[in-house]
Amino acid sequence: MKPTLQDALNHGAGLLRAGRADAARELADRLLQQFPELAAVRLLAADASAAAGDMEAAMASLDAIPAAAREYPLATVKKARCLFAVGRRADALRLAQAAGGAAAEPGLMRLLAGVLRDCQDVAGAHDWLSRALAAAPGDPGVLYDLALAEYHLNRPDDAEAHIAELLAAVPLHAPALHLRSALRTQTAERNHVDDLRRRIDGAGADRRLIAAASYALAKELEDLGRYDESVAALRRGAEAFRATLNYDAAAELEAHEGIRAVCTREALQALAPGDPGDGPIFVVGMPRTGTTLVERMLSAHSQVVSIGEFTEFPRLYGLELQRALAAAPGATPAGASLGLDFAGLGRAYLDAARELAGASPAFVDKLPFNFLYCGYILAALPRARIVHLTRDPLDACYAVYKTLFFGAYGFSYDLDELGSYYVSYRRHMAHWHEVLPGRILDVSYEALVRDPEPELRRLLSWCELPWEPGVLSFHDQDAPAMTASAMQVRRPVNTASIGSWRRAEALFAPLAARFEAEGLR
Repeated sequence: MKPTLQDALNHGAGLLRAGRADAARELADRLLQQFPELAAVRLLAADASAAAGDMEAAMASLDAIPAAAREYPLATVKKARCLFAVGRRADALRLAQAAGGAAAEPGLMRLLAGVLRDCQDVAGAHDWLSRALAAAPGDPGVLYDLALAEYHLNRPDDAEAHIAELLAAVPLHAPALHLRSALRTQTAERNHVDDLRRRIDGAGADRRLIAAASYALAKELEDLGRYDESVAALRRGAEAFRATLNYDAAAELEAHEGIRAVCTREALQALAPGDPGDGPIFVVGMPRTGTTLVERMLSAHSQVVSIGEFTEFPRLYGLELQRALAAAPGATPAGASLGLDFAGLGRAYLDAARELAGASPAFVDKLPFNFLYCGYILAALPRARIVHLTRDPLDACYAVYKTLFFGAYGFSYDLDELGSYYVSYRRHMAHWHEVLPGRILDVSYEALVRDPEPELRRLLSWCELPWEPGVLSFHDQDAPAMTASAMQVRRPVNTASIGSWRRAEALFAPLAARFEAEGLR
């Protein structure tokens, strides 16, 4: 039987699922030559271009779909996703909100909610997910997205109910098992320890399921004070998840070294001035070191808003670096980095950030791994403030190791790799302090939680902001929290996690010895 157009479209969708974006794009180009007016072909072409990283081509394909086509609402939401991907968040949000009136089926409502969530409109996302669930009761994807939104909105009871419904239908739903344990502190009377053990036993060879359920089990056992059992579950989860990753630790550390090699004090001083705009406060450091806590404290100030873990500076820097490398064949990324148009980079960043921050005098960009780019940030934005969170090395590494990040921080699932990354991070920050003296404020997590007011006064002074007592009540904010610390930052500060690495002291003994030898403790 001769293949039909639908067969070709199905094949294209399969290529995309398999990660073969270039092959899907070639197929879409052939189909466009034969069926240039068909919206379904335009959608495939857009998906293939987006998967290949060519968002402009993707948007051009979507724009070619007429408003009268039945696929037009889907094309509109997909264009909003493309706009978000290229940093046009305000445009993405406006388009997504405008598309809502035409979102008539649950899958489209869920896509729309995803765009709203990415644009930090979690309440709007929750509304659309609720509508999607009403239209498709019991849909597993909608139930999980709805529970996740409720986690960010501090609605744990609602999230728990939706996860229970989801797990009744899909007992081995890995992300749901992990999220369920994060919703509250478990007690002897109320926990899922036995349930998680049963589900892990039924996981077979599914590493992602074993990982998610094992991290959940480790968290619940830690809540219960059963630390030896918690560490055993944590090791199993970390090993299972590391086996799913294609992560090159050596290449990442080599990139760190390359930045340090070229960003000398003299080289940075020789750069042309960046954009003089005011406002940005970058909060950087290792993950799980108090960066979200500082973000929430700062955003409790009347003159500050948070724009969350804003990925725009690394994205714009990467685009500029690609252009520089294309213009200088044979150059290394680190070597080419000092030839960028830093003033233009700063302007582009501020334009994107202001779409979220509005006219607020100051805004917080809390992307921890911006620590890599401190020199470039200050070259592009010389009036920016950089706040660096420090924490006891072993507590920091324990907090990272016990967190399942899913799509980020590939170094965090193996203690040798985590230790090497941490050493490189410390060298990196020492380097920035040496070549940019007085430009970065270190804030100790331990000092902040033991006696918040003096540290907050020092922090606000650094940011040239007046003292406001309300920053001490940061935990009363209603704003969504969209990090792994979403539940912790809704409570007053406490010192419970200081020294927490000793819960895994035997496992961490080699790392402790290494840090002692490196002079890091």
